[in-house]
Amino acid sequence: MEIREVKELLKVFDESQSTYLEADVAGGHVKLMKQSSGDVVSKPTQVSVEKADALETSAESAKVAEEGTNVTAPLVGVFYAAASPEEPSFVQVGDKVKAGDTLCLIEAMKMMNKIVAPRDGIVRKVYVKNQDAVGYGDILFTIGD
Repeated sequence: MEIREVKELLKVFDESQSTYLEADVAGGHVKLMKQSSGDVVSKPTQVSVEKADALETSAESAKVAEEGTNVTAPLVGVFYAAASPEEPSFVQVGDKVKAGDTLCLIEAMKMMNKIVAPRDGIVRKVYVKNQDAVGYGDILFTIGD
């Protein structure tokens, strides 16, 4: 399946009344779910490396909000608050962090991607739970002063 085909599938799904789609397509398996806001959450479980490169962006993309800096998911995947189930979460609300500290991991295409703090501050809010599926641009954390 080519990246343009994936984009076309996402567009058609977004415009439809459907809230869930699961399909086996050439070269992979795709699950799509709409959240209550109508946003599309995509969780590909098998995608080639070329497609993965097209889906990834820099972990430093964060936007400033009134209460601090929102740290967003730079890719689609599964959110992990800790490196393993036996270990404590990387961060919790109230923790002080420095730019570059690990906040969480996002598993995408069987690869763990480290998400780091874009700046020094205090974790003001955690928006997702361990093992939640996250989509590109979903807000994960707010870091404030």
